[in-house]
Order: sequence, then structure tokens, then C-alpha cells
Amino acid sequence: MAEQNTEAPAAPPAGESVKAQVPQIVLQRVGDPKSLEGVSDDELKAILKEYYDRWVNTENTLYDIQYGVRLNDMQIQELEMELSDMRGKFILPKLKKVHNFKLMGGDE
Repeated sequence: MAEQNTEAPAAPPAGESVKAQVPQIVLQRVGDPKSLEGVSDDELKAILKEYYDRWVNTENTLYDIQYGVRLNDMQIQELEMELSDMRGKFILPKLKKVHNFKLMGGDE
């Protein structure tokens, strides 16, 4: 499997915008595209296997990150509920006064 660069990109120079750096960052993370012209079947299979392995690795990383985010969201929600209970913020709303009225059907 190909070695992947896991280092974060360096901070942009003062005059250069982030938009101008996007293609450079993508090339740094993904690498140069492979030329498929005039490639034998075995080399093509090797290239496709490399791309497939990178894709699987990326999907695994994405799943792990999303799972971690969901866990953090649940923990945050639980902590907010505990904090709300500790502060006594949960107050029952005042009920509106209902005037006497006759029940339908029986008594008139």
C-alpha cells in the first residue's frame, strides 16, 4: 500500500489566500493522478487495487470520525441534561385557569 502523508498542511503565507492553496492541498493529500494510457492489464489492476485500498481506508476513517462525533453529541446532550437537572431549570409551566363549563351529553 502507498504511504500516505498525515501531516497537516503548513499555514498559508500572509499574501496567499486559502482558495489559491486548495489545489496544492488536494495534490498533497491525494497525489498526482496516474496515467492510464498504454498501461498493461497487470499494471492497470495494480493501479485500481491501490485506488480501491485508498478508498476503503478513507471510508473507514470517515466512519470512525462520524462515530466519534455521534458519541460526542450524545455525551454533550447527557451532560446538558445533567446540568439542567442540577440547576433546577426544569420548571413546570403554569396552567391556564379554566372556567366552569357543562359537560356535553349528561347534565344540562
